[in-house]
Amino acid sequence: MIKKKIKSIIKNRTGYDKILFSGRANTSIWKIGLYLKKNKKKINIVLPSTLCVSPAVIFNILGFNIIYLDIDANTGLIDENLLIHKIKTTKIDVIFFVNLYGNVLKNKFCKYAKQKKILVIQDLAQTFFSNSLNKNRKYIFGDILILSFGYSKIFDLKGGSLILTKNKEIYRDLNCINLPEIKNDLNAKKKYLNWYDKYFSKNRKIENSKINFAKKLYIKHYQNSFDKKILNSLKELNLEERKRKEKLNFYSKVFKDKNIQILNQKDALVPWRFCFLVRKKRNYILKKLRENNFDASSYYLALKQAKGSIKLEKQIINLWIDKSINKNKIQNQYKLIKNFL
Repeated sequence: MIKKKIKSIIKNRTGYDKILFSGRANTSIWKIGLYLKKNKKKINIVLPSTLCVSPAVIFNILGFNIIYLDIDANTGLIDENLLIHKIKTTKIDVIFFVNLYGNVLKNKFCKYAKQKKILVIQDLAQTFFSNSLNKNRKYIFGDILILSFGYSKIFDLKGGSLILTKNKEIYRDLNCINLPEIKNDLNAKKKYLNWYDKYFSKNRKIENSKINFAKKLYIKHYQNSFDKKILNSLKELNLEERKRKEKLNFYSKVFKDKNIQILNQKDALVPWRFCFLVRKKRNYILKKLRENNFDASSYYLALKQAKGSIKLEKQIINLWIDKSINKNKIQNQYKLIKNFL
């Protein structure tokens, strides 16, 4: 009954009426990857050169040919002009579009992808659909959508994910894929992270992925205990969106500084974090923020030596806009940061 209510609310907000429940976003990506693998032996997939490494590891393990495209450093999203050019000039089967930082594009590339019958997977990784159906129609466009509910996101459930589609055949095939549950083993996680630090961050390659470690990290079944939390969060979506955007607007006013480039756009889906770039002392600023008990991150690494991605990797700072953040904290964060700009 609760799942029916969840599906009804999401359908009314997005128009997507077919939903699969997963234990986490990485499990959703495993399912989607296996679905794609089943239909084609050789798959050319486009990924932005800046994203969480998880999808890249999974697609690599499954033998996909990954084509990385640079991002626009003004949005943190895949460069739309590069994407359109690649669609026109290269054989592409799948585009994995990631909505980092809550930002959106004009989505001109969609018509070219449709003409070439390219499957578009949209990962609402660091954002969430709006309370407004009209707005969602503009910015939610994937043949397959991935929603996830991790730390400080719109739904902070410490896990859980949904796959959305409108296509009956895609839904049917995805629903037939059963992944064996492998619990999140702490030792495997440590080994994987050690490998990630030593190998990936230095070499920027993922060809030698530790398959067993990755599976232990990424395959987790959905827990029905999430149902009620997801339903309650959906009912509060309007309020949550308003609060987050109010904080984002306040951040933008307080952090208005010639030495700061704010990454978040005003015209966007519901954001996860306040994101900005600094030209110098980024790592030192992060260190000082953390020393003063302000949670800050510098995600993500560039998966390719590309101009936009390298700029973000070296300059980005992310600050949270969840319930733990108030106006006083925002002002104190800026007071600390401005001393080092």
